[in-house]
Amino acid sequence: MILPRFFSTFALTFFLAGVFSGCATRAELPPGIAAPKGADAPPPAQFVPVPVKPKQHPQLDTEKADRELREIVAAQNTIFAEAEAAGANFDRDSFRSKLQQLTHRYDKLLRMNPNYVPGCVAYGLLLDKIGMSREGAAFMYKANELDDKIPVVKNQLGNFCAEEGRPLEAYIFYNAAIALAPQEPLYYYQLGTLLAEARDIFLKEQPEMWSRSTIDQAMQAAFLQATELTPGDWRYAYRYGLSFYDLQTGEWEAALQFWEVFETKLKPGIEQQVCRIHQAKALGQLRRLKDAQTKLDTVTADELLTQKMSAVLEIDALRKKGVADQSEPAKADAQKSGANGEQNKKTAPVDKQSEIPQAPKNNDD
Repeated sequence: MILPRFFSTFALTFFLAGVFSGCATRAELPPGIAAPKGADAPPPAQFVPVPVKPKQHPQLDTEKADRELREIVAAQNTIFAEAEAAGANFDRDSFRSKLQQLTHRYDKLLRMNPNYVPGCVAYGLLLDKIGMSREGAAFMYKANELDDKIPVVKNQLGNFCAEEGRPLEAYIFYNAAIALAPQEPLYYYQLGTLLAEARDIFLKEQPEMWSRSTIDQAMQAAFLQATELTPGDWRYAYRYGLSFYDLQTGEWEAALQFWEVFETKLKPGIEQQVCRIHQAKALGQLRRLKDAQTKLDTVTADELLTQKMSAVLEIDALRKKGVADQSEPAKADAQKSGANGEQNKKTAPVDKQSEIPQAPKNNDD
C-alpha cells in the first residue's frame, strides 16, 4: 500500500527561521485521492534500524551548526527552484551532481554533530524527497530517538510505515503528530487517507478495536477536521466531499448538501461544474433521476466530458433497472397521471341508449 507524500521538502525553510520544534509548513494537496477497494495484509512489522551512533566528536557550538544548516537548506532550495524553472532545459546530470554535493555537506555536518536533531530532520526530508525513503526514514528514527516531540518527524515516520504496508504503526505516528500539533490540518488529512486506504487491514488485524462504522466515522471526522482548520483551502474540503463515496452506508442527502454549499464557494466554470457532477451522483443515489439529469445538463466544459458521461451512464443504468424517479416534478407527474387514470375510468364513454359503457377500441382494428 502506498500513500502519497504530502509534506513538501520546501517546508525545510522553517529551519531558516531558527525554529526547530517541528512546525510543519502546509503541503500542496491534489484535489482528491482515489482510495483502492482493498489492501493486502502487511508483512510483519520490521522497523528500520536506527543508524549506528558514530564515534563521538567534540560537539561544536549549536550556533555554528545552525548557521551551516541554514546555508545548506538555502542551497537546496536554490537547486530545486532552478530545476523547476528549467522546464524542458532541465539537465539531469547537473542536477544529480548538485544533489550529490548537497548530501556531502549534510554528511559532513552530521559527522561533526552526530546528535544534531535539526540536521537529521532536514537530511531525512531531503532523502525522502529524492526517492531514498528508507535512508530518510533512518534519520527520522534517529531524530525521534533524540527528541520525540517533533510533529513533522512523527508525520514522516507515519508516511514511511504506510508506504511499507504497516498502517497500524502509521496510525500511531499520525496520531502522535496530531497530539503534538493539533492545529495542523495536514496530519488529520494523512490520518483520514490512511483509514480510507487501509480499511481492510484495520478490520483484519484489530477487529476488537475497529468496525466498518467506526472506521468510517473516524475517517470522515479526520477529513472534516482538516477542512475546518483551513476554511479558505478548497483542497481539504474537496477530499471531505469525496469521503462520502468511501462510506459503507450511503449518506447521500448529506453529500448532496455538502456539494451544493461547496459549489457556492468556488469560481464559476469548471470548479463549480465539478461540484454539479458530484451533486448529480448524489441525486442518482437518492433516486432523483430527473433532478440528476438537470444538473448534468449544466456541465458543458470539454475537460469534464469523461466524468459527465460516467455520471450519465450511472443514471441510465438506474432507469434500465426500473427505478422509480423520486424527483419532485417526476412524482407530481406520476401522481397527476394516476389521478387522470382514475378519472378516465369514472368518465368512460357511455351509450346513451343502453347506458352500458362502451368497450375501449382495439388499436389493432
